[in-house]
Amino acid sequence: METPGTETSFFRHRQTVIEAFVGLLMLVLTFIVMAASDVSASSSQLYWTLLVALFAVVGFVSDKLHTDSTMADIRGGITIVLHWLGVFLAIELVSYFVLSGRMTNADTGLTDALILALGAFLFGIHGNWRFIVIGVALGAATWVVAFVEAYMWVLFGIAVLAILCFVIGAKLIQRAR
Repeated sequence: METPGTETSFFRHRQTVIEAFVGLLMLVLTFIVMAASDVSASSSQLYWTLLVALFAVVGFVSDKLHTDSTMADIRGGITIVLHWLGVFLAIELVSYFVLSGRMTNADTGLTDALILALGAFLFGIHGNWRFIVIGVALGAATWVVAFVEAYMWVLFGIAVLAILCFVIGAKLIQRAR
């Protein structure tokens, strides 16, 4: 028979694995949209919009799982919505610059990824530390892509490093408690 302590430990371990998988999925989706933006900035705009919406939903759920606030906490929800709305509007502004000819297609993916990285990082500072890891990984990936042509293997390495940070951070927080 399991003791309550081992059952809680199993739940936390499973939750850490799920959060690491979701973080990896978010990074991989961003890398795919970054690559698609190099091909066609105008057709990838929908994907950037959906990606920001995904980050917002994951951020909201993650915030509710890791804070004492309830789902009915309107103020926290409004703050999250306004934060990700700002990220969305910044990405829409980049799209406007591309459509008006003030920016090239090649720069769209890098700029949008950098905006998303900054949004994730700042959300992590004010909310859930896991988004700091995602923001730093996206920022590092954007920096690497700007200087390296064949970059998919580097992006994979950054994603694996970010997942390791998730797991190690969760273990350190679990030990501190």
